[in-house]
Amino acid sequence: MYRYGLSLVLVILLVVPAVAGADAQTLRQLQERVSLLVPNAEPSSIQETPVKGLYEVRYGAQLFYISADGQYVLDGELVELDTRRSLTSEARSVGRRDMLTGMDESGMVVYAPKGRTEHVITVFTDVDCPYCRRLHEEVPALNEQGVKVRYVMFPRSGEGSPTFRKMVGIWCADDRAGAMDRVKDGKNIDEKNCETPVREHVITGQMMGINGTPAILLESGDLIPGYRPAGDIMEMIRHVKSVQR
Repeated sequence: MYRYGLSLVLVILLVVPAVAGADAQTLRQLQERVSLLVPNAEPSSIQETPVKGLYEVRYGAQLFYISADGQYVLDGELVELDTRRSLTSEARSVGRRDMLTGMDESGMVVYAPKGRTEHVITVFTDVDCPYCRRLHEEVPALNEQGVKVRYVMFPRSGEGSPTFRKMVGIWCADDRAGAMDRVKDGKNIDEKNCETPVREHVITGQMMGINGTPAILLESGDLIPGYRPAGDIMEMIRHVKSVQR
């Protein structure tokens, strides 16, 4: 994913209400301009921001802003003064949520509650990451509180590394969860080879702005970076649910 090397950090403090959608001609012109700036990639959305003449261009959970005439590009946080909301962070969460919806659970290692599933978290994991192992110890407590935990692959050491081969072995095992438990506990498993979604997982993670593990994604698309105990995760889930109401 192409990222602009802009050193400018933009914080715009807004006191104006949201503006209606852009006209079709402006959007067409911006689409043409954006296709030149970021070739071979289709934006997830181009939409007007509350700042007149400023448009948000989003690729998955990555985004930048462009002027209506296509002459200026800005990379940074867009913040609303009255509420202190980061419109940029909210847009990224929307992008992550949309991408989560398109991910196939059959390509994940899933730990589901014995009873009813109340919440779902998706975790980008590296099996040799110490904090990923600590988080794995919290899975039973999360399951007890109705949280389904879904693991996707994000081997930080890259393709072909020992960690990568371990993760392929997990995904190729007949019992993925059992193999994951053994590896997270520092034990060995048989090395197996099969088709895995590892490249898709890594690309998706990069598009979501993930650069470390563990990375916990809530159903809302909100990102919790790093290790958190089960109690903290539950508190964050409840907070997001209350805000959404």
